Parts: sequence; structure tokens; C-alpha cells
Amino acid sequence: MKGTHKPGFDLKTASPSFLTFIFLSILIIVFRAMYPPTNILSWDVFGYYLYLPAQFIYHDIGLNNIDWVKHIAEQYQTTSTLYQLVGSPEGGFVIKYSAGMALLNAPAFFIAHLLAQPLGFTADGFSLPYQYAWTINALTITCIGLYFFRKILLEYFTERLTVVLLIITALGTNYFQLTAFDGYLTHNFTFTLCTLITWFTIHWHKNPDYLNAIWLALSLGIIVLVRPSEMVCLLIPVFWGVYSFTSLKAKLTLLVSRWKQVLAMIAVFLVTGLPQLIYWKTVTGHFLFYSYVNAGEGFDFANPHTWLFLFSFRKGWLIYTPLMLLVVPGFISLYRNRKDLFYVVLFYFIVNLYVASSWTCWWYAGGSYSQRAMLTSYVLMAMPLGFLIRDLERNRFFRSFGIIVLCGFLILNLFQTWQWVHGIINPTRMTKDYYRAIFGRTEIPEGADGLLMVERSENEELINTSNYISRVYAIHDYEVSGTVKGNYCGEQAFSGNCAMQLDSAKRFTAAIEATFVQITRSDHAWLRVSAMVYPKVEPDISPASLVATFEHNGEPYKYKAEGIELAKYPVKAGKWNRIEFDYLTPEVRSKDDKLKVYFWLRGNQPVKVDDLKVEVWEPKVFR
Repeated sequence: MKGTHKPGFDLKTASPSFLTFIFLSILIIVFRAMYPPTNILSWDVFGYYLYLPAQFIYHDIGLNNIDWVKHIAEQYQTTSTLYQLVGSPEGGFVIKYSAGMALLNAPAFFIAHLLAQPLGFTADGFSLPYQYAWTINALTITCIGLYFFRKILLEYFTERLTVVLLIITALGTNYFQLTAFDGYLTHNFTFTLCTLITWFTIHWHKNPDYLNAIWLALSLGIIVLVRPSEMVCLLIPVFWGVYSFTSLKAKLTLLVSRWKQVLAMIAVFLVTGLPQLIYWKTVTGHFLFYSYVNAGEGFDFANPHTWLFLFSFRKGWLIYTPLMLLVVPGFISLYRNRKDLFYVVLFYFIVNLYVASSWTCWWYAGGSYSQRAMLTSYVLMAMPLGFLIRDLERNRFFRSFGIIVLCGFLILNLFQTWQWVHGIINPTRMTKDYYRAIFGRTEIPEGADGLLMVERSENEELINTSNYISRVYAIHDYEVSGTVKGNYCGEQAFSGNCAMQLDSAKRFTAAIEATFVQITRSDHAWLRVSAMVYPKVEPDISPASLVATFEHNGEPYKYKAEGIELAKYPVKAGKWNRIEFDYLTPEVRSKDDKLKVYFWLRGNQPVKVDDLKVEVWEPKVFR
């Protein structure tokens, strides 16, 4: 009928910012489709996800029998070691990561589980339908985040400036890499959750009703459940609109007048965390459990790695995402234009940067591009960027110059993302010299691989010694006049007159000890650890091990032990045998962390040890 309105989407009336949102969403989906998932439920994601198959398929949430986990890991190559699990005080194992990602992906998991067998796949939690379900869910979360990001920007900026901010955030930063290629990691999800937190914070302050309050509290609870370090997002609603003593009084008045809603928010926030507390109580016997037990990782709040986090060529945020350099002058513009936003955005930025750069593994190991830990902050960082661009637009020269700079940053980011996708930018081993060698190139120059940081793998073996200088750091020969007094002297010593005898009453030799700085001034060194061993019985009857480990505050990490019973060592009873292995120093938490090398009798029959030795192979070129 003539004049009847036809509901639906109309391109002609859609706003530019909405069309930009659609374009960016499609772009991300297309690039994700170009690299379809084959094994994304692996490594860290394996740990995020494990709650779901453990509870609903294998009915073993306490992981009391991890044979099925090992089988899955071997079949699908999800992980080379089960670092995603830690021992439980009650027996069994505890999943290292919190349950937020499993919660957000539960609907996709259940759909995949219903469809797996009808589609001809094994309903084991890891076949292709589960891989696609996680991917589709992650893309959905991405689109939701972009949608709310646009809505937030429109609260403060024009349509045209919102379009600019959408484009430069999505394509001029590592947002594109972390959504189109690594969208299954936590950071894509926390970006979206931060948009919800910000949106409902804005609208609760405008219209403090229960609906906005509950959604705000729910978003806060889930983001902490996904990544506990994102607790810094609590600063957003707490300090929103506070910029003076008068505004502080107004904020307190608002909280007091809406005290029932505030209590409801606190209740919802706490209830959201209940699944994690119940899980810990079930598998450990305690409501609170710290799962990051590896001494080699953790927060070093007294010694944050902020400079490296920002400017290291390994993964420095401002090296690989230079667009964010504009945040600094942007805060000046933000202060001039919106003091009510300035303090909360600045405070959040400083605290978030401090927390993110205080993590021991400040480069956030894995295959991401730039600093993925900063992605969540882009929601609020758009504020100083937006007001800076708005201020620059008022001057013709600065407007033209700004367009050139923004386009340059955008092109550089897209090109370097392409380099990352094609392996030209190495995900973990970048150095300043290598970056210079590959800058602007579409292939790796010959010989440039040698400029990368040392490659770390589980099969540690020093093969190419030409780039290293060796020295004997220490040797324990157990002579009476030596560094360690032996307890056995006689004809059966390997060299000299004495050796160390281990038995059921004395199971460990004295250790060779050294701090990292005593070993090397470089970022790493290879150690060749060796000892001579004389077992009285065959090694499989009374095993023993040569051990190398580092310690941080007395707690071991990067522990490596090789037993004399291993097939690689044809150790025979009643004679002296050599046992030796290579050990790459870890990426130490502190240069004062201590190396310990010793021999350990695991059986009960006596064994003699002589010439416990540590050789250091130090790089000729220090980095």
C-alpha cells in the first residue's frame, strides 16, 4: 500500500558512524574467515576452556584423572605441557585460569555439543564444531564491543569524529590483530566488557535506575572473572564525574541517595564471582586459591617494567602502536575540554599501565602483536584522542598535518599487522636490530634471523656455539682441599682422591650456586651441566638425577632434571659414567635470582658423584 512504512535497515538513512561500524565488523569477520580456526582451543585458551568439557562431557571438574586431558592434548596438539593445571591440596588438579572465558563461551559450547555428532564429528569438546563455535562467539563479542564503543563516542563527539575514532582505533592499533586474528583470547572480550562498563556508568549517572545499576555490576563482575587484573575497571564507575571537591560531594550525595542500588550493585558483583569461589572450594577445599604458583611469574609491583613495556623493540606498546603516543597531548586537550572526564581517564590509564607492566612476563608471552594487555584501555583512551583531534581541526595547518600523521600511523599498523601474520615480525623474539632489518620489507632479509632473541623451546640443546664464548664457571671435585669437602675418599674416586657418596641418609650433593648476574651480563646464557656418576646397582633399580633450576625468593622455577635411568644415558653399574645436558637460563624475574645445580639420589642404593660442573656459554654480542 502506498505510504506504508516498511520496517528494516535502510542504508540511505543510516548514519556514517553506523555504516562505519558495519564496515569494520564485516572487515574483521572477512579476515577471520581468511584464516579459519583449526586449533584455537590450545595453549592459554585450552586453560580458559577446560572448565566446560571437564564438567559437562568428562564429569571430572576436579581433574582427578587427567588421562582424558592428556589424550586430548596429544590428539589435538593443544599444548606441549599441562602448564594450564596446578596441583590441588585435595588431590587432582586445579585449572590455573579463572572461569570467566568459560562462562562467556558456554552458550557456544552447548550449541556445538548438540551439533557435533549430527554433523559427523566427535562430541569430545575439541573437534571442529567446538573450534568454530568459539570463533563465532568471539566475533559476536567483537561486534557487540564495536557497537557500544560507537555509542560511547557519540555521547561526546560528532558523527564525523566518531567515524575517525572508530577507524583509527580499529585499524590504527593492535585492536585489528587482536580481533581478526587473535579474537579468541581474553582481551577481545575484556574490550567489549569495558565498553559495557563505560556505557552503563555514563547512563547510571544520567539516570540512576536499577536496570543500569545491574548491568553495570554484572559487566564489572564478569570482566574480573575473565581477567582478575581488570579489577582496575572498578575505577571507572567509582571516580566517574569526580574532578573537584564540589563534584566529589555531589557523587557521595548520589551514592547515599541511591544506597539501595549501590547495595544491589555490590551484591550482583559478588554473586558473579560465586562460580569461581564454588569451583575452588570444590576442588581445593578453600574458597580462595592462588593458582599462579610458578615462582617464575607473578606481579612485581615494587619493580614494574614500564619502560620496557612501552618502548622495548620486543613488544613495546608505543613502538608497535605509535598512534597511542597522541594520548599524551590528548590528555591536555581532555583537561581543557572535559575536566569531568580527565581525572577518571587519567587515573585509570596510570593504574592500568602500572598493573599491566608489573607482570613479570611484561611482553605477555604468546603470538600477539604489540601489547595486548592495553587493548581494554582503548575504550577510554579514545577520549583524549578525540578531544585532541577536535582541537587540531580548528587550525588548518594542524588539521592537514594531523591527517597525514593519522594516515601514516594507520598504514604502518596495517602493514606491520600483515608482517606479523606472515611471520616477518616475530611474535616473541623481536630485537632493535631485527626490527631495523625488516622494517618496510615484505620478506625476511637473508641472515636477519640471527638478530632475533634466542629461541626458547622445550628441547634445549646448544648446537651452534660459534656465537658464544665458553668458560668453566664452577666444578665440585670433592677433594678435601677443594671447594666442597667430600665424604668418601679412596680408589673409586673418578679424579683425584675423593668423591661425594649419596645414600638414603644423604640424598643431595651440595649445590653449585650463582646469581644470574654472576653468570652473564647478556639477556641469556647457555649452561652445560655435567657430572660423573658411579652407581652400585643398575639405574632403574635406584634412580638418581642431575638437576638445574633457578630460584626466586627461595622458590624454584625453570626446573630441569634428567635421570641416570634415561635411555639417552647408557649408565652402567660398577663404573664411572658421564651425564650431561644443556640448560638455557630462563627469563629471570630478577637478575639476583639464583641458579642451583646439584645431584639428587631418588632411590635407596648408594651412588658416588664426582666433578659436578657448570660451563657457561655466553653470547659474544650482548643484548
